[in-house]
Amino acid sequence: MSAIISPAKVTLLGCANAFPNQLVSTEALLEKLQFHCSKTMARQARFIAKRLGVESRYLSRDLDKAVCVAKPSAIELSSQAINSAKTAANLADNPFGYLLSHTATPHTLLPSNAAWISDALQSTAPFMELRQACTGFASALQIAVPMLNQNPSMDPICIVSAETGSVFFDISPEFIDTQQLINYVQMGDGASSVILGADDGTNRKVISHCFSGHIGIGKAPGFELIGGGSAQPNCDKGLPYFAHNATSVRAQGEALFFEGIEVIKQQGFSLDDFKFIIPHQANGHIDTLLSKRLNIEQSRVINTAKQWGNLGSVAIWASLTQLIQSDQLSPGDKVLVLGAEATKYMYGGFIYQH
Repeated sequence: MSAIISPAKVTLLGCANAFPNQLVSTEALLEKLQFHCSKTMARQARFIAKRLGVESRYLSRDLDKAVCVAKPSAIELSSQAINSAKTAANLADNPFGYLLSHTATPHTLLPSNAAWISDALQSTAPFMELRQACTGFASALQIAVPMLNQNPSMDPICIVSAETGSVFFDISPEFIDTQQLINYVQMGDGASSVILGADDGTNRKVISHCFSGHIGIGKAPGFELIGGGSAQPNCDKGLPYFAHNATSVRAQGEALFFEGIEVIKQQGFSLDDFKFIIPHQANGHIDTLLSKRLNIEQSRVINTAKQWGNLGSVAIWASLTQLIQSDQLSPGDKVLVLGAEATKYMYGGFIYQH
């Protein structure tokens, strides 16, 4: 195992989510698919949707149009999440010292989301963006945690993630294949932000044991964005789109969770130490599937994908935020976060202590 783990801690000062106004049920999604395409395609999508278990999701797209732009945009959602997180941290009128963003569905390829967000918030803090999917949160922590520990007096660091991938989809028979139907019924849009400060020594609201690793050498991507890069300057479908190798993801995905668990066990923890586990929200059955594999109570595995879909790089922060805001945690309770990314089979996570 070649995972890297940070021994340092940071304090979670505040967190918040932001979603588009449009909460779309799977049934409504299928009705739009039948209208634009065919009953046959809608029936195929219904079969896939049942297997994935996603019942609803927030969308930034107009389902009455085959192609559209995101409204609200990733920048608007990110700004809303950041402002709410700053309010939760009692920092509404204070600047943050650094902005880190991560996304797989950028507002523009360049400038980065972070640049547009800084402009929208009139923030003069330096910024950085990670172009990464479901383990973007883990990579952001590998940057933020040492920054705060090396300079404890610096202003808090803001991390934000936004995904508006629903617009990377053309609702037309020419565009859609089985891979695209999976994306259509699986994914959701939204944003989440956390404000981090240096460890204050209270052992309250602590993020620790941040780790990252991968098992992707020699393996074909399970999920990739086609078009826009120098290796794929042109799109065969006419617009950038996500390709989803579901067979490969099923074969490799589960191992990523167990890699993360092994990292944490090597730090002296067992699953019994954690009140809840937040896995990457790959599908709406994640709590049932993972609890059986780990032989733990299903209620201990957080499932937000059933209501929000797979939020990509937003999923971990959004799920943690909802858990914190749900009042299910008592002081001292620990939560194990297990991220998994199918692009090139990366894993990462951390421990949160309330």
